[in-house]
Amino acid sequence: MNNKQRSEQIFGGSFLIGLAILFITGYWWPGIMFVIGISMIIRSVSEGQSWSADRNALIVLVIGVVFALPIFGGNWLPLLLIALGAYMLFGERLGLRTEDKRREVSDFPARGDEKSKNDML
Repeated sequence: MNNKQRSEQIFGGSFLIGLAILFITGYWWPGIMFVIGISMIIRSVSEGQSWSADRNALIVLVIGVVFALPIFGGNWLPLLLIALGAYMLFGERLGLRTEDKRREVSDFPARGDEKSKNDML
């Protein structure tokens, strides 16, 4: 079994355990946001990444925290959700999201395999 399959199994197992806790406690909203976010972070860690590497999981957790706190209320919350969704969709195009775009060693051409610009045309 490869690492990707194992991390998906870990994600599924942690998600089901979280759902069971929600059934027992009855804390569905915003509890489901915590279950999703924590499961996504567990998957990232099982893939060998840092817990903070999955920004989408952190956004889901922030949404859960915002809705869990009683001091936050009003009509601005749907606007916050729209803003977070737009950030997730278009943040990279606007230069707001910076992903680590390191190239693997195998992406570089081997010596002697390099072609000049004229050969590529």
